[in-house]
Amino acid sequence: MNTRTKSEGPMVLPRAFALLRLLAEETRGLNLSDISGRLDVPKSSLSSTLKALTEQMFLEREGALYTLGPEAYTLSAKILAGRSIRQVAQPYLKKTMEACEETVLLAVLDSDMRHATYIDCIESPKAVRFAVTVGTRRPLYANACGRLFLAHQSKEFRDEYFKDVKLVPVTEKTITKPDDMEALLTKIRTDGISITLGDYSHDAGGFAAPIFNSDGDLVAALTIEVPISRALRETDRFKEAAITSANAISRLLGHTEEG
Repeated sequence: MNTRTKSEGPMVLPRAFALLRLLAEETRGLNLSDISGRLDVPKSSLSSTLKALTEQMFLEREGALYTLGPEAYTLSAKILAGRSIRQVAQPYLKKTMEACEETVLLAVLDSDMRHATYIDCIESPKAVRFAVTVGTRRPLYANACGRLFLAHQSKEFRDEYFKDVKLVPVTEKTITKPDDMEALLTKIRTDGISITLGDYSHDAGGFAAPIFNSDGDLVAALTIEVPISRALRETDRFKEAAITSANAISRLLGHTEEG
Protein backbone atom coordinates (compact mmCIF):
# COMPACT_ATOMS: atom_id res chain seq x y z
CA MET A 1 0.00 0.00 0.00
CA ASN A 2 2.77 2.45 0.89
CA THR A 3 4.67 1.57 -2.29
CA ARG A 4 1.62 2.35 -4.41
CA THR A 5 1.08 5.68 -2.67
CA LYS A 6 4.68 6.71 -3.29
CA SER A 7 4.57 5.77 -6.98
CA GLU A 8 1.23 7.48 -7.67
CA GLY A 9 1.82 10.57 -5.57
CA PRO A 10 3.92 12.54 -8.09
CA MET A 11 1.26 11.92 -10.75
CA VAL A 12 -1.61 13.50 -8.84
CA LEU A 13 -0.82 17.14 -9.68
CA PRO A 14 -0.12 16.63 -13.41
CA ARG A 15 -3.27 14.52 -13.62
CA ALA A 16 -5.33 17.25 -11.95
CA PHE A 17 -3.98 19.88 -14.37
CA ALA A 18 -4.63 17.62 -17.36
CA LEU A 19 -8.16 17.04 -16.12
CA LEU A 20 -8.88 20.76 -15.69
CA ARG A 21 -7.42 21.50 -19.12
CA LEU A 22 -9.57 18.81 -20.71
CA LEU A 23 -12.79 20.06 -19.11
CA ALA A 24 -11.94 23.64 -20.07
CA GLU A 25 -12.07 22.49 -23.70
CA GLU A 26 -15.21 20.36 -23.25
CA THR A 27 -17.68 22.91 -21.94
CA ARG A 28 -20.65 20.52 -22.02
CA GLY A 29 -18.93 18.19 -19.58
CA LEU A 30 -17.61 14.64 -19.65
CA ASN A 31 -18.37 11.50 -17.66
CA LEU A 32 -15.83 9.29 -15.91
CA SER A 33 -15.47 6.90 -18.85
CA ASP A 34 -14.87 9.76 -21.32
CA ILE A 35 -12.27 11.38 -19.05
CA SER A 36 -10.53 8.05 -18.50
CA GLY A 37 -10.32 7.44 -22.25
CA ARG A 38 -9.18 10.94 -23.14
CA LEU A 39 -6.44 11.05 -20.49
CA ASP A 40 -5.54 7.38 -20.79
CA VAL A 41 -5.85 6.99 -17.02
CA PRO A 42 -7.69 4.10 -15.28
CA LYS A 43 -11.06 5.01 -13.76
CA SER A 44 -9.90 3.79 -10.38
CA SER A 45 -7.01 6.26 -10.42
CA LEU A 46 -9.23 9.16 -11.49
CA SER A 47 -11.92 8.75 -8.86
CA SER A 48 -9.97 10.28 -5.98
CA THR A 49 -8.81 13.21 -8.14
CA LEU A 50 -12.35 13.93 -9.31
CA LYS A 51 -13.67 13.70 -5.77
CA ALA A 52 -11.04 16.07 -4.37
CA LEU A 53 -11.48 18.66 -7.12
CA THR A 54 -15.26 18.52 -6.75
CA GLU A 55 -15.06 19.00 -2.98
CA GLN A 56 -12.83 22.03 -3.53
CA MET A 57 -15.36 23.34 -6.13
CA PHE A 58 -12.84 23.27 -8.97
CA LEU A 59 -15.27 20.84 -10.58
CA GLU A 60 -19.04 20.44 -10.54
CA ARG A 61 -20.92 17.19 -11.02
CA GLU A 62 -24.42 16.97 -12.46
CA GLY A 63 -25.55 13.39 -12.81
CA ALA A 64 -22.67 11.57 -14.48
CA LEU A 65 -21.15 14.69 -16.07
CA TYR A 66 -18.25 16.71 -14.69
CA THR A 67 -17.71 20.35 -15.66
CA LEU A 68 -15.48 23.15 -14.37
CA GLY A 69 -16.65 24.60 -11.08
CA PRO A 70 -16.70 28.17 -9.76
CA GLU A 71 -13.26 27.97 -8.12
CA ALA A 72 -11.65 27.12 -11.47
CA TYR A 73 -13.13 30.25 -13.04
CA THR A 74 -12.22 32.39 -10.02
CA LEU A 75 -8.61 31.23 -10.13
CA SER A 76 -8.41 31.80 -13.87
CA ALA A 77 -9.85 35.31 -13.55
CA LYS A 78 -7.38 36.23 -10.79
CA ILE A 79 -4.41 34.99 -12.81
CA LEU A 80 -5.44 36.88 -15.94
CA ALA A 81 -6.37 40.02 -14.02
CA GLY A 82 -2.76 40.34 -12.93
CA ARG A 83 -1.40 40.05 -16.45
CA SER A 84 -1.77 42.40 -19.39
CA ILE A 85 -2.75 41.18 -22.84
CA ARG A 86 0.85 41.91 -23.85
CA GLN A 87 2.23 39.58 -21.17
CA VAL A 88 -0.23 36.84 -22.07
CA ALA A 89 0.47 37.08 -25.81
CA GLN A 90 4.21 37.63 -25.88
CA PRO A 91 5.30 33.96 -25.72
CA TYR A 92 3.05 33.24 -28.70
CA LEU A 93 4.43 36.21 -30.63
CA LYS A 94 7.93 34.81 -30.10
CA LYS A 95 6.92 31.29 -31.15
CA THR A 96 5.22 32.63 -34.27
CA MET A 97 8.26 34.72 -35.22
CA GLU A 98 10.55 31.71 -34.73
CA ALA A 99 8.29 29.53 -36.88
CA CYS A 100 7.86 32.08 -39.69
CA GLU A 101 11.04 34.13 -39.27
CA GLU A 102 8.94 37.22 -39.96
CA THR A 103 8.00 40.20 -37.80
CA VAL A 104 5.02 39.56 -35.50
CA LEU A 105 3.06 42.33 -33.82
CA LEU A 106 0.32 42.75 -31.24
CA ALA A 107 -2.20 45.54 -31.83
CA VAL A 108 -5.13 46.95 -29.87
CA LEU A 109 -7.93 49.32 -30.78
CA ASP A 110 -6.94 52.87 -29.88
CA SER A 111 -9.09 54.83 -27.41
CA ASP A 112 -10.15 57.22 -30.19
CA MET A 113 -11.79 54.24 -31.98
CA ARG A 114 -10.26 55.47 -35.23
CA HIS A 115 -6.80 53.88 -35.05
CA ALA A 116 -5.07 50.63 -34.13
CA THR A 117 -1.92 50.85 -32.01
CA TYR A 118 0.97 48.37 -31.94
CA ILE A 119 1.78 47.48 -28.32
CA ASP A 120 4.39 44.77 -28.90
CA CYS A 121 6.71 43.67 -31.68
CA ILE A 122 9.02 40.70 -32.18
CA GLU A 123 11.21 41.51 -35.19
CA SER A 124 12.31 39.07 -37.85
CA PRO A 125 16.02 38.16 -37.81
CA LYS A 126 16.19 38.42 -41.61
CA ALA A 127 18.18 41.20 -43.23
CA VAL A 128 15.17 42.29 -45.29
CA ARG A 129 12.26 42.54 -42.86
CA PHE A 130 9.31 44.63 -41.78
CA ALA A 131 10.09 46.99 -38.90
CA VAL A 132 7.80 49.23 -36.86
CA THR A 133 8.10 51.06 -33.54
CA VAL A 134 5.92 50.00 -30.61
CA GLY A 135 3.32 52.73 -30.10
CA THR A 136 2.85 53.36 -33.82
CA ARG A 137 -0.77 54.04 -34.78
CA ARG A 138 -2.49 53.12 -38.04
CA PRO A 139 -5.89 54.23 -39.42
CA LEU A 140 -8.45 51.44 -39.20
CA TYR A 141 -9.45 51.43 -42.88
CA ALA A 142 -5.99 51.08 -44.40
CA ASN A 143 -4.08 48.22 -42.75
CA ALA A 144 -4.66 44.59 -41.74
CA CYS A 145 -5.15 44.90 -38.00
CA GLY A 146 -7.19 48.10 -38.33
CA ARG A 147 -9.61 46.48 -40.75
CA LEU A 148 -9.94 43.55 -38.39
CA PHE A 149 -11.08 45.84 -35.57
CA LEU A 150 -13.40 47.68 -37.93
CA ALA A 151 -14.93 44.42 -39.15
CA HIS A 152 -15.94 43.44 -35.63
CA GLN A 153 -17.68 46.70 -34.76
CA SER A 154 -21.44 47.11 -35.07
CA LYS A 155 -23.04 48.22 -38.34
CA GLU A 156 -24.07 51.45 -36.60
CA PHE A 157 -20.47 52.12 -35.59
CA ARG A 158 -19.20 51.52 -39.11
CA ASP A 159 -21.85 53.77 -40.65
CA GLU A 160 -20.80 56.57 -38.29
CA TYR A 161 -17.12 55.84 -38.97
CA PHE A 162 -17.52 56.18 -42.73
CA LYS A 163 -19.33 59.50 -42.22
CA ASP A 164 -16.59 60.89 -39.99
CA VAL A 165 -13.44 59.46 -41.57
CA LYS A 166 -12.28 60.31 -45.07
CA LEU A 167 -10.83 57.20 -46.72
CA VAL A 168 -7.70 58.77 -48.17
CA PRO A 169 -5.66 56.47 -50.42
CA VAL A 170 -2.29 55.53 -48.95
CA THR A 171 -1.30 53.45 -51.99
CA GLU A 172 -3.10 52.70 -55.24
CA LYS A 173 -4.47 49.53 -53.57
CA THR A 174 -6.09 51.30 -50.62
CA ILE A 175 -9.88 50.85 -50.63
CA THR A 176 -11.58 54.26 -50.48
CA LYS A 177 -15.26 53.46 -51.16
CA PRO A 178 -17.41 52.56 -48.10
CA ASP A 179 -19.44 49.98 -50.04
CA ASP A 180 -16.28 48.21 -51.19
CA MET A 181 -14.93 48.37 -47.64
CA GLU A 182 -18.13 46.85 -46.25
CA ALA A 183 -17.83 43.92 -48.65
CA LEU A 184 -14.23 43.38 -47.54
CA LEU A 185 -15.15 43.59 -43.84
CA THR A 186 -17.82 40.93 -44.35
CA LYS A 187 -15.17 38.67 -45.88
CA ILE A 188 -12.83 39.34 -42.96
CA ARG A 189 -15.48 38.27 -40.45
CA THR A 190 -16.24 35.14 -42.49
CA ASP A 191 -12.62 34.13 -43.07
CA GLY A 192 -11.33 35.04 -39.59
CA ILE A 193 -8.33 36.82 -41.09
CA SER A 194 -7.53 40.27 -42.47
CA ILE A 195 -4.94 40.40 -45.25
CA THR A 196 -3.31 43.38 -46.94
CA LEU A 197 -0.92 43.12 -49.86
CA GLY A 198 0.43 46.58 -50.56
CA ASP A 199 -2.67 48.38 -49.27
CA TYR A 200 -0.84 50.49 -46.67
CA SER A 201 2.76 50.15 -47.80
CA HIS A 202 3.85 49.23 -51.33
CA ASP A 203 6.50 46.86 -50.05
CA ALA A 204 4.66 45.06 -47.23
CA GLY A 205 1.90 42.53 -46.65
CA GLY A 206 0.00 42.01 -43.41
CA PHE A 207 -1.88 39.03 -41.95
CA ALA A 208 -4.00 39.92 -38.89
CA ALA A 209 -6.05 37.42 -36.88
CA PRO A 210 -8.42 38.21 -33.99
CA ILE A 211 -7.79 37.53 -30.30
CA PHE A 212 -11.00 37.13 -28.30
CA ASN A 213 -11.60 37.03 -24.54
CA SER A 214 -13.94 34.73 -22.62
CA ASP A 215 -16.93 36.98 -23.43
CA GLY A 216 -16.24 36.75 -27.15
CA ASP A 217 -15.02 40.34 -27.39
CA LEU A 218 -12.19 41.21 -29.77
CA VAL A 219 -9.42 42.49 -27.48
CA ALA A 220 -6.33 42.43 -29.72
CA ALA A 221 -4.97 41.41 -33.10
CA LEU A 222 -1.93 39.29 -33.86
CA THR A 223 -0.33 40.49 -37.08
CA ILE A 224 2.42 38.96 -39.17
CA GLU A 225 4.06 41.66 -41.31
CA VAL A 226 6.10 40.49 -44.30
CA PRO A 227 8.00 42.05 -47.22
CA ILE A 228 5.60 41.97 -50.16
CA SER A 229 7.54 39.46 -52.26
CA ARG A 230 7.43 36.84 -49.48
CA ALA A 231 3.84 37.75 -48.61
CA LEU A 232 2.69 37.04 -52.16
CA ARG A 233 4.74 33.87 -52.42
CA GLU A 234 3.63 32.32 -49.09
CA THR A 235 0.19 33.80 -48.43
CA ASP A 236 -1.41 30.57 -47.19
CA ARG A 237 1.46 29.84 -44.82
CA PHE A 238 1.30 33.23 -43.10
CA LYS A 239 -2.48 33.17 -43.00
CA GLU A 240 -2.51 29.81 -41.22
CA ALA A 241 0.24 30.84 -38.80
CA ALA A 242 -1.59 34.03 -37.76
CA ILE A 243 -4.90 32.25 -37.20
CA THR A 244 -3.33 29.38 -35.26
CA SER A 245 -1.42 31.66 -32.90
CA ALA A 246 -4.32 34.06 -32.34
CA ASN A 247 -6.62 31.13 -31.58
CA ALA A 248 -4.13 29.79 -29.02
CA ILE A 249 -4.05 33.15 -27.22
CA SER A 250 -7.85 33.36 -27.33
CA ARG A 251 -8.13 29.94 -25.69
CA LEU A 252 -5.73 31.08 -22.97
CA LEU A 253 -8.05 34.03 -22.34
CA GLY A 254 -10.98 31.62 -21.93
CA HIS A 255 -12.54 31.96 -25.36
CA THR A 256 -14.31 28.97 -26.87
CA GLU A 257 -16.06 28.66 -30.21
CA GLU A 258 -19.30 28.09 -28.33
CA GLY A 259 -18.64 31.33 -26.46
